[in-house]
Amino acid sequence: MKHDVKTRKGAGSLVLLLCFLMSTLLSACGNPASGAAGELDGTAAIRKYCTYGAFFRAEGTVDLSELGGTAKDIETAALELRTGNGEEDRTSFEIPFSVSKTKLTFRTAEHLDEGLCLDTLETGDTAAFLKLTRKDGSTALLALADGTGSETTGPQDAIEYYTLPYGYHGRRKVTTAFERAGTTETLVFRTKRSRLPKDVYDIVVDPGHGGKDPGAQSGPYKESEVVLDLGKKVANALESAGYKVLLTRDGTEDPNVNMAYTEYDKDGRVNRTCASRAKLALSLHLNQNKHAGQNGVQIYKARQAGNDFAKSLADELVVFTALDYSTMGGRTEKGVYVRTFSNRELAAERSKARRKGYTFYDATTSTDYYFMIREYGCLATGAYVDGRNPAYGVNEYRTFPQGVESCLCELGFLSNEHDRQVLLNDQRGIAKALTRAVDAYIASLHEEPGSQTADLLAKESL
Repeated sequence: MKHDVKTRKGAGSLVLLLCFLMSTLLSACGNPASGAAGELDGTAAIRKYCTYGAFFRAEGTVDLSELGGTAKDIETAALELRTGNGEEDRTSFEIPFSVSKTKLTFRTAEHLDEGLCLDTLETGDTAAFLKLTRKDGSTALLALADGTGSETTGPQDAIEYYTLPYGYHGRRKVTTAFERAGTTETLVFRTKRSRLPKDVYDIVVDPGHGGKDPGAQSGPYKESEVVLDLGKKVANALESAGYKVLLTRDGTEDPNVNMAYTEYDKDGRVNRTCASRAKLALSLHLNQNKHAGQNGVQIYKARQAGNDFAKSLADELVVFTALDYSTMGGRTEKGVYVRTFSNRELAAERSKARRKGYTFYDATTSTDYYFMIREYGCLATGAYVDGRNPAYGVNEYRTFPQGVESCLCELGFLSNEHDRQVLLNDQRGIAKALTRAVDAYIASLHEEPGSQTADLLAKESL
């Protein structure tokens, strides 16, 4: 519930009166978590929660035997959000679930970048509940209790999320907490105006390779040098658009060090990116192919993510530069690709692990192959590099609950004459296209919300 209170400078008695009225109103409104205590029918346990980009995602379970009936009775599951005690302060959206005997398993969205967008939460407290609807039309409202961690690890750390800039909207901080709701607790999002801390960023620009690692080469041109020039221009364009940008390398790196083996150093690109708590990352790369005619843009995204961000990047590059979509296979949409481990690659990695005397990671053919997608996403994307491979360091943020939505941007083929000319001579155009893509994606979170955020946006101009 939103209350607008206006005061004038110097009107002391009026201020005191308004303070009293505010206190009365707030007492009447009550806390959205405790206000639902009398309606609760049970508890659902959140087993894991995280953010990926601007989106919150939780997974959990419900013991249906405590609610009566059978698993077959459940028709829909929904995440219900409450900002006050009235019907007008509630919104909900359906979420995917499955049942096995008396256990219901749920997640708040099908893809990592869907569901509850934290940038659309209104200022104040928003309590979250799980609402189950039976086939006979009856419902059960469940608190979302913290079921993360174990006796040895303890519960997950709280999330401290900072919103992306958009229009005239001020910066805001969203913190997760578990607050009492009757005899149990439920998940609460606390949203307030806030400055962006010095060590928190909006976007990471990550020019690939570097140091002794040249990447792709074509004649005198090296991928590492071309994407560094591009990266600086992209970072400048994004900063001019109002974003706070972290550039993972600036050309001052040691030319004798192969940066392919420093990615997981304490100050390497992985740990710096994850520590930034940025929402988006653009990892800039160039392709190469023995067939000189192969050309075009390829934007790689996480397997569990939707296509929206990657598609925005690919589309803007094609519309505003002379680059085209790649025609190579494996795309989910024009210009959008997913790359996971193949069985052959997994067998080779296991063989390498045996030779070097360490246990290979639990990677499968569903695991994202590229580290800048998998590791930057932290807990959300299954980051796993823990130092067991002696060739690399450690991703200190592999279990961090705030993941960066990262796309590997293969901007064109250095081996293709047409692409090469664009990559060398229209870098400002490429930077402008990528900035437009970021702007368009962030605008879509506010201007074209799914059903899950439409009600929230209707309540408050953020």
